[in-house]
Amino acid sequence: DKKLSFNEHITKIEKKVSKRIGAMYRCKSLLPLKYRKMFANALMLPIFDYLDTIYSRAGKTRLNDLDILYKKVAKIALDVPTRERSLVVYKEMKWLPLHLRRQAHLTTYMYRIINGISPSKFMNKFQYVSGGSRDANKCNLSIPKSKTLKDLSYIGAKCWNSVPTDLRDFSDVCTFSKTIKKRLLESIQDNPNYRIDNLFSSIYEIPVSSLLD
Repeated sequence: DKKLSFNEHITKIEKKVSKRIGAMYRCKSLLPLKYRKMFANALMLPIFDYLDTIYSRAGKTRLNDLDILYKKVAKIALDVPTRERSLVVYKEMKWLPLHLRRQAHLTTYMYRIINGISPSKFMNKFQYVSGGSRDANKCNLSIPKSKTLKDLSYIGAKCWNSVPTDLRDFSDVCTFSKTIKKRLLESIQDNPNYRIDNLFSSIYEIPVSSLLD
């Protein structure tokens, strides 16, 4: 993939998932709901997750193709009609939409970078905003100019700046990751204007607080 379109990688994902969807569909009447969910979580999600923060730079059309498969997996696991609303299905599965899943993974990796638990060379790509601006007071990262909008220094900074300040001080990465996922999931369920957007540079704002955290 010399042009880094990630078409070959996404095609491999589609083939792997499609094979397992066939097996899942054939045995869905034999498995209770609990085990169908386990099948989807254990054998399907890792395929979508593998290198997702890298291949998310693919074209929007190809990422939309993955969305179709992702929804299909969830609907077969729940044994609901194909026209069932996606957000209803995701809520039952406790899944984020695919584009937000990728955002959550990149945001978690940014937590590792900021807290020095990733290779130090990555932190060299980022700088904090200086001066007395609101961004500086929030310890936001400077967002550099980017022609492609796909550079880690650009999209990583946008991801980190979308994290509310009350989450940035979490002491461990697992709690941080779980809370990010929980807040995003709650937010899209409550937001009537939410729309799936697979544009790589599009970042969903993470809610500021939740009494249930």
